Amino acid sequence: EEEEEEWQRRRELPPWARPRLPRHLRPLHYNLMLTAFMENFTFSGEVNVQLEVRNASRYIVLHAHRMHIEAVRVAEDKLAGGVRVARTFFYPQTQVFVVVLNRSLEVQRSYNLKIIYNALIENELLGFFRSSYVLHGERR
Repeated sequence: EEEEEEWQRRRELPPWARPRLPRHLRPLHYNLMLTAFMENFTFSGEVNVQLEVRNASRYIVLHAHRMHIEAVRVAEDKLAGGVRVARTFFYPQTQVFVVVLNRSLEVQRSYNLKIIYNALIENELLGFFRSSYVLHGERR
């Protein structure tokens, strides 16, 4: 709410309320690991995203819907250490997840974003979803 009030004073929409993701960060590389649990149709995962900063910002905005985020870490590199995450929140109106940092990410620097999460394997055609087929009379 505080952040939204700050943006209202500027007469701008906050980056998480806009229909498109902000362009202040550019993903350079994704490393994604998933584990599916078919007995209860859930999955857990970890994603590491190397980000290039185009414009300084305290916010990282990502598409995320119907997910449970367990942990978020942001680091410049192993020597410089981490950038402290002040808080995170989901913004359901635009189906995004927002990471609010204690300080701005610096322009033309590269950072690593690590997110550990879990969610349902959906019945709908949404995200990671399940489907089936029949082979020799057996549903698979």
